[in-house]
Amino acid sequence: MAKMILSRLTDRLYLKQWLIGICRGNISEIMESRIFNADVDWIPLSSPGYYSADPFPFITDEGTIGILYEDFGLDEYYGKISLMSIDEKLIRVSQKVILDTGSHLSYPFIFREEGRIFLFPEAGHSGKLTCYEYDSSEQSASPLTDILGLPLLDPTILKYEDKYWLFGTMQGKDMNSKLYIFYSSNLLGPYYPHRCNPVKNNNDGSRPAGSFFRVGSEIFRPAQNCKTQYGESISIFRVKVLNENEYAEEFHMSINVGSNIQFSNIMAIHTINVINDIIVIDGLRWTFSPADQYRVFFKNRADRLQVKKIEEEAGIIHFVRTGNIIT
Repeated sequence: MAKMILSRLTDRLYLKQWLIGICRGNISEIMESRIFNADVDWIPLSSPGYYSADPFPFITDEGTIGILYEDFGLDEYYGKISLMSIDEKLIRVSQKVILDTGSHLSYPFIFREEGRIFLFPEAGHSGKLTCYEYDSSEQSASPLTDILGLPLLDPTILKYEDKYWLFGTMQGKDMNSKLYIFYSSNLLGPYYPHRCNPVKNNNDGSRPAGSFFRVGSEIFRPAQNCKTQYGESISIFRVKVLNENEYAEEFHMSINVGSNIQFSNIMAIHTINVINDIIVIDGLRWTFSPADQYRVFFKNRADRLQVKKIEEEAGIIHFVRTGNIIT
């Protein structure tokens, strides 16, 4: 009982902030050794009222490193998608908001094809998934088309055997446990639900934690471990079977806070992405700020009511069980 009371008191006093970490590392060597011990530099936050999460790196047309990420402010209480520019020393040199819909956005998944950069940011509060195209010269994103009429969370696409496989969980009570797959012959759809949806039902290893990555002929899928808390750590799985009728994967390794000195003052991690020898992650830091945390507490209550409404309007059960086309 005393432990529970202390936990609740701490939860009321400390503001939970995500921040981005960046390092150099060889993902092939990490997969082989199953040890993540890279030297992470954590990018400072501008103030207690903000956090940055879900970093997705890419090479710009000028050959520099850009990172798209969720930029969340307590005043607006919704996420925007921002661009962070990094120099050769992996130091932030600039940042700007590139996408603000007035509703929560996060997890700006990037897919490059035929010289174009497509973005699939999570927009679960809108009840749909929309594809945007990123304009490098203008550093902006414009909507192209709606992909799914469902509140998909952490949408992640893999191109495999001439098909596009869209992974994610759904807004609602099972958002951390039930993994769904949709597939299409075209990046922009239409997408069809996998016959085994949900293909996985487990709080450890369902919700996506970043882009797939390939090491040799093997494909790995990072996922969140949410067994004891949201985004506690990252579990990485090796994809074994993926087709319209089956999906199978096996556990490969974990990346967690533990006693790793690189995660000093970091309580959890829930995203990892790789480009060349650059690895970006995010980490959860607790900051003593009772006033800000109470603001979060009351806004979360209103947010939960909105989520319930979205789940009911989306008709998730109907779509998943009938196998209807999703567009």
